[in-house]
Amino acid sequence: MGVGEWAAFTAAFISGANIVVTAVLTRSRDRTSWSRESLSDTLVVLLEASWRSSDAARERHELGARPGDPALATRLDDAVEAGFGELRTSLTRLRLFASERVGGAGVDLLIKHRELRDAQLADQPARLEAVSAARRRLIQAARRDLKTD
Repeated sequence: MGVGEWAAFTAAFISGANIVVTAVLTRSRDRTSWSRESLSDTLVVLLEASWRSSDAARERHELGARPGDPALATRLDDAVEAGFGELRTSLTRLRLFASERVGGAGVDLLIKHRELRDAQLADQPARLEAVSAARRRLIQAARRDLKTD
């Protein structure tokens, strides 16, 4: 093999290696991007469900023990329950995409929502504050995973 053939062979080899490395890096970058987008989307859905449930619980608390509109109270109770169900479903997705720290913060938020859902009317303000604190912890943990903090 002459010098020209060796040069052509080396150039072809380097070109092939470059294509392989580029494909691997691009695939890895795409996978990371997809994972971040999925995590972000799941967090948004989870947090929206959390807010809906909290808002309904707050409104229900404001109606008092003997609401003037029992149908409204029932709708708000149903909204709390529906929000809890959505939160639980979203948490399942979150745990697939997120770190243990974020998953743990999500579980804590779910537990705080369960305690809010099951609380007596008089205990709800304290439970609402606990839900709010758990939501802030989840956001803080997620920001670290998403590297926005």
